[in-house]
Amino acid sequence: MGSSSSLHVLPHDVRREGERLFDLSMWCLGRDVLHPDNLLLRRGLSRERRPAGQQGTSAYGTALDGGGALTLWGFGVLCRSAEGCVYVPRSGFTPLLVDERRLERPLFNSMDLGVPRVPDTADECSLARAAVVAVARWLAGHEEWVGALLGPEWRRECIAALRKAPSVPGEGLAAAWRRFAAKVDGLERPVVNASLTPLVGV
Repeated sequence: MGSSSSLHVLPHDVRREGERLFDLSMWCLGRDVLHPDNLLLRRGLSRERRPAGQQGTSAYGTALDGGGALTLWGFGVLCRSAEGCVYVPRSGFTPLLVDERRLERPLFNSMDLGVPRVPDTADECSLARAAVVAVARWLAGHEEWVGALLGPEWRRECIAALRKAPSVPGEGLAAAWRRFAAKVDGLERPVVNASLTPLVGV
């Protein structure tokens, strides 16, 4: 899993921003699970419990708007679409490609994913970026849903339990993820140099 190729997917500064946001969101999702109502279940996600005696975390799944699905664990998230499967680990936030055959049975730890590989073609990089955008938008939507349900107090309580200063305030997570999604989405669009655009009507 080299890091040089991963820069074709996300520039270093974008990946670091995503890693900080993702780590905070994963912490908050863990607190949501511990809420008396288990907010992930209340939102309609399915849960596959980790079998007794097995290492790992339970898996939560949900469909994505427009097709595809997400699976969330404490160690990362998997985005499945018709084009392929992209795993975004909590540590590093480097999107990786996963062999779909690995997903034929429930998984509860990252080792069960095999050896995910770094995208190395233009199409694979586009697939990975699209997955990151889908994850970012889902997380933004989740934060908006939590805020509408419980107000800002719940997120403040979650973040107060952190042992380190958060990268953004809890009530700013949704907006931060929306901005991040737009930033990654923008990487797919070629930059047009206005000086090279033909003059019209001259």
